[in-house]
Amino acid sequence: WAPDLVKHGSRYYIYFPGIAPRRSNYVIWADDIRGPWSDPIDLKIGRIDPGHAVGPDGRRYLFLSAGYVVPLAPDGLSVAGPERKIYDGWKYPADWIVEGFAQEGPKIFKKGDYYYQVLAQGGTAGPPTGHMIVSARGKQIEGPWENSPYNPIVRTQSRDERWWSKGHGTLVEDAAGKWWMVYHAYEKGFYTLGRQTLL
Repeated sequence: WAPDLVKHGSRYYIYFPGIAPRRSNYVIWADDIRGPWSDPIDLKIGRIDPGHAVGPDGRRYLFLSAGYVVPLAPDGLSVAGPERKIYDGWKYPADWIVEGFAQEGPKIFKKGDYYYQVLAQGGTAGPPTGHMIVSARGKQIEGPWENSPYNPIVRTQSRDERWWSKGHGTLVEDAAGKWWMVYHAYEKGFYTLGRQTLL
C-alpha cells in the first residue's frame, strides 16, 4: 500500500504498511537515500497509508487511514502513544458513484498559519468516478480540521474521461514557488497496466 518517504534531520525514513511477517506498519531508515537501509522495524500499529508529520514543538506523528494519528518517539522508530481519531473526512454527495468512503493516504504539510491534510477518499480501484483527492486545514497539527470549500481537489467525473480513479495526491512546491500535485490514476482502456503517475 501507500508508503511515505521523508527526510527528517539528516536521516531518511520510509514508513509503509505491510503484511509479513504480520499486517502492521513498518519503518526503515538510512543516512544516505541510496542506502544501505535498515531492516524493517515493526511499529505494531494497524491501518494503512502512513503519512509522517512534525508539529511546531518538533514532535513527530504518523497520520493513518480513517482519520487516525499516532505520536512517534523522537527517533521516529517506535510509537509513543495510542492511535486517536482526529478527522472524519469530507462528506461527498450521497448520489456519487464510489467504491466506499475509504479515507486513506493522508499527507500533511504546513503553509503559513495552517497545517494542510491532503488525502484520498472514495475507494481505490472501484468505479472510475470513485477515487478522489480532498483536503482540509487546521491551525493545530491534531486539528480540529476544516474541509476545503473546493473539495474534491481532483476527481474523475465521468467514465468518458481518459484517466479513471484519480487519487492519492501529494503536493510539492518547486524552486520557483509553484505548486504541483503528484497523484495516480488508471488510463481508460489500459486498466490492466495498473495505476500510472500524473502531475
